[in-house]
Amino acid sequence: MTLTLRRKTLVVRTLVAAIGASFVSGCAVDPATGKPSFKETFASDDPCSQNARNIGIGVGVLAGALLGRQVGGDNKGLLVGAALGGVIGGLIGNDMDKRRCELSKIAKQYQLDLQITALDNKGEAITTTDSAKAKQETAGSVVEIRDPAGAGGHFESNSDQLTSRARDYFTAIAATYDIRKSAAEIQDPNLRKQYLEKMSQRKLLLVGHTDDTGSSRLNADLSERRARAVSRFMQEHGVPAASLYFQGAGEFYPIASNDTEDGRSRNRRVEIVELVDKASFDNYLAARRPRVEFYRQEKSDAPTVAQSGASTGVTAAAATQGVPRTRAATSAKNNTARTTRSADVVARDNRNDGKGDAAATAPAPKTSASAPAANAPASASTRKAGLPDSGDWIDFGGAPLIASSDTAAIGKVEGKRPFFSLISPAYADEPPVLADCTRDRPRAANGVKSLADGKAYRTSEHIPGLYGKTWTEQVNGHQVVINRIAVLAGDGTLANLPEFKVYKNYDAARRTSAKADVQLQPEVNTYLGSKGLLYRIFLKGQGGMQCADIVFDAGGGSAARAGRLVYLRANTPYAADFKPRMYQ
Repeated sequence: MTLTLRRKTLVVRTLVAAIGASFVSGCAVDPATGKPSFKETFASDDPCSQNARNIGIGVGVLAGALLGRQVGGDNKGLLVGAALGGVIGGLIGNDMDKRRCELSKIAKQYQLDLQITALDNKGEAITTTDSAKAKQETAGSVVEIRDPAGAGGHFESNSDQLTSRARDYFTAIAATYDIRKSAAEIQDPNLRKQYLEKMSQRKLLLVGHTDDTGSSRLNADLSERRARAVSRFMQEHGVPAASLYFQGAGEFYPIASNDTEDGRSRNRRVEIVELVDKASFDNYLAARRPRVEFYRQEKSDAPTVAQSGASTGVTAAAATQGVPRTRAATSAKNNTARTTRSADVVARDNRNDGKGDAAATAPAPKTSASAPAANAPASASTRKAGLPDSGDWIDFGGAPLIASSDTAAIGKVEGKRPFFSLISPAYADEPPVLADCTRDRPRAANGVKSLADGKAYRTSEHIPGLYGKTWTEQVNGHQVVINRIAVLAGDGTLANLPEFKVYKNYDAARRTSAKADVQLQPEVNTYLGSKGLLYRIFLKGQGGMQCADIVFDAGGGSAARAGRLVYLRANTPYAADFKPRMYQ
């Protein structure tokens, strides 16, 4: 036997023995039976158990074995790779287990409301009751932190400055994420080096959340400043800036109803999301969905026709049977033909006035945050104050808006698992806020940004067709143009704010140098479902227009599947069919 082979054999025996000892020491005993327990080993409820370490060893063995087989080309290469992979996986898992245990102690010491949810490499939650799920890799966790009412809160009022008490417990929390301490405990220099290389891939995301009271945009901005402040605090206490990201989510991701003070207090929270590498981090971000069943429905001051059964995707003709029409019947027939002919002049006008270049993709914030100032959201009359009632309104040939309890036919708006709560996402009735745009309002949330350079973190490409193009349709003789519609494919996030224009009584043959009669940059909500995307535009009352819903197929395309434009006429909301096509 050669010296090299002897060394390989010795390494294999030593590492396999170490892994065997690790599994024996990590195999937990069920306190009720006194026997080894699979659940206690891999899915224990005890915050100081070694679940992640045991899972990490198993997954590391498998990954290392595959790599070792490729490098070594024989069974010994497979065993060496398995051994090394198991050791590294066990070290990382042990690090997570220690952190979970220490965080539970910190929560008890400072009387914090703290909840920890384990995540796998797909970004899905691992529950303690899911034994099959427990076999998978623990790739990270979501830690929700709330300071109970009366304890002073994390921050000074209307500020991103941590309170003195919060500085104490965030110092302790930051220490649990400092990998230098764990690395110092590893005696073998090569193993320490591999551990640090692996942990350098780790991503930590600090997310600030608010309830839905006050201004949504101000809330998103303040929550971003607060998330950035905590990120910087963690950097000051040993966490590398390259690993840190922050987001001001505002009211966008509620985990409880905002109708009660208890629900609002649960929604006001800071989250620390930890994933072991970029792939699992991207999976987590792409799979996030807002819990729209917790969105409070807007109370409109304008009356609607009390009739159910019409969805957001209903056409003007279907929604208005038996209702007197204006010019919609004649214009609808010619809409498709006139759209292409008119859009050429509209697009040329956009290039001439320097406002509407379809290729423009200037980034637009999803919004920002201030501390809640009231226990209920601003009323519809307050939010819509100053909007035109009647008089200077544009007739789009619609009919009185039919109240609807249906959704936009986009399917369920939910991720594979609820990330911020283990409560089941299933609900009997679809959220009414999705039924039509008059029940909704702009909900602001800023994107994920890197602490190192402040730049936005993008995880995916655009939905096909929704990458900054111009979309247009003629509605009752008026050309409606939307420039720069852009939505990301992963989670349906708005990539930038669009530009909205209306050309009244548009005739392409006569108006070669058209100037828009209405022009604005509206706020937009996007809702990505299992079957499509709802693109909701809030039009600020200009020309009497209140809002518009456009439904795109999930895979994009060149024409909207459905939609409608809502406007006020004599203080009564009307709806016209609106299905724009992409201008080629």
